[in-house]
Amino acid sequence: MLRHTLKEIVGYRNIARMTHVCAGIVYYEINVGDSAYQLALNSMEDEWKSTYIYSEFKAITLMRWIRKAIETETLIQLK
Repeated sequence: MLRHTLKEIVGYRNIARMTHVCAGIVYYEINVGDSAYQLALNSMEDEWKSTYIYSEFKAITLMRWIRKAIETETLIQLK
């Protein structure tokens, strides 16, 4: 169970920062207050093949994938 709602995770000041890349999966960490969440994006999916992958995104930019990760329970709460 996540501590925060989607709206809180993609809040105005929240930034998704790339932490590492492994086997085509790009990992981002999103800090929300005193909590942190890990989002894994498969850079080999068709929609990401022609997209620039930046070291930082505003969390709202990744809302579509954050929502999907919440639904599939792959958004990991780190702390």
